[in-house]
Amino acid sequence: MADEPHEQAGAPAPDFDWPRYPRILVAIDETPAATFALRHVVPYAIDQHSRLTLLSVVPHPTTAAAVAGVSPQQLADEMEAETAKRLRKLAAALPQDVSVTTILRHGDPAEEILKLISEEPIDLVCMGARGRGRVTGALLGSVSTAVLHHSPVPVIVLHPPPEPEDDG
Repeated sequence: MADEPHEQAGAPAPDFDWPRYPRILVAIDETPAATFALRHVVPYAIDQHSRLTLLSVVPHPTTAAAVAGVSPQQLADEMEAETAKRLRKLAAALPQDVSVTTILRHGDPAEEILKLISEEPIDLVCMGARGRGRVTGALLGSVSTAVLHHSPVPVIVLHPPPEPEDDG
């Protein structure tokens, strides 16, 4: 029965058009995984005329900083300056035809990503995976896992390929 449709009676055919995500949140940190995720979402954003929001979250300094003789405020200021510089550099490196906004927040990265999703019109979240194993991720917690489980919008987590081992 080659001429018969492959669908069940009454079931609609699946729609395979490009999904539309006009506003994409890209979580940016200092890891290569975040840069990998950004490199993958930019061509989609150009093609679909999507607006990118690059979000970086500066975590609160730990008490270990004070024990090490560094002022927690000084450490927070340095982390914020470095993060803001990285965000500006990434935004400036994007193609001219990409609409981009940068946001810098303080606190727990997963909480801040989820808070921004609730505050702003976001259609998709894109982030890199740090590559922790299941056990390590379960023990330490994972930003991507928390966002995946609690986000009201689709989330794409991109895993960069493993680094080639040096044979030298």
